[in-house]
Amino acid sequence: MMRPGMVNLRSFHIGVDLGQRVDHTAFVVVEQRVVVSAQRDLASYEYLRERKLYVRMVERVRLGQGFDEVVGEVERLTQSPELSGGTVTTTVDATGLGIVVSEDLRRRRLRGELYPVVITSGLEGKYRDGFYPTPRTELLIGVQRAFEQQRLGVCGDVVGWGRLEAELKGMRKVQTARGPRFETLGQQDDLVFALALALFGVRMRTLPVVGEAVRRRVESNLLR
Repeated sequence: MMRPGMVNLRSFHIGVDLGQRVDHTAFVVVEQRVVVSAQRDLASYEYLRERKLYVRMVERVRLGQGFDEVVGEVERLTQSPELSGGTVTTTVDATGLGIVVSEDLRRRRLRGELYPVVITSGLEGKYRDGFYPTPRTELLIGVQRAFEQQRLGVCGDVVGWGRLEAELKGMRKVQTARGPRFETLGQQDDLVFALALALFGVRMRTLPVVGEAVRRRVESNLLR
């Protein structure tokens, strides 16, 4: 029997922002949970469920680490015991040389779904040949919404959270004639984009929160 506070479903979403020679590669893992709340559905009297997001890991890879090592680390991470309690998605920056890394990841034994995202400066493109063209601004708006609407939090004492928080505080949203735009006040934004990519995976694999009794009632109505 489900009780308030119990976790009904969970999934893990890895975001990988690939760096070049002078930039860090960054990893962020976001856990999505469906938690049984203390409120009940008025029709079924079943406990309602709510979706919650938590940052589980923040890591900046040392400079000079080759893409082969990064790919191997992603493969190990998807299969790690820490992520064994739910489904997994991996969203990687496929811009520039990221296309090569994405193709390498496709050949690895990744657990779960892989989403290669090509970060663009303009309008959103169409899914093509396994890649997802996505505007830079849209990814960052996803981060903003996660904090404002989904109450993104931190799961325990996450090493590296302070660095990610500092980068978030260094982002400023500016309204222009073409729409919103984000400026980086600090020198680095790799962790922010790793978080944005992880949240892209959340949006692609959003867990359902409708309870079993409500679902059965909806299904029975559809069958009539």
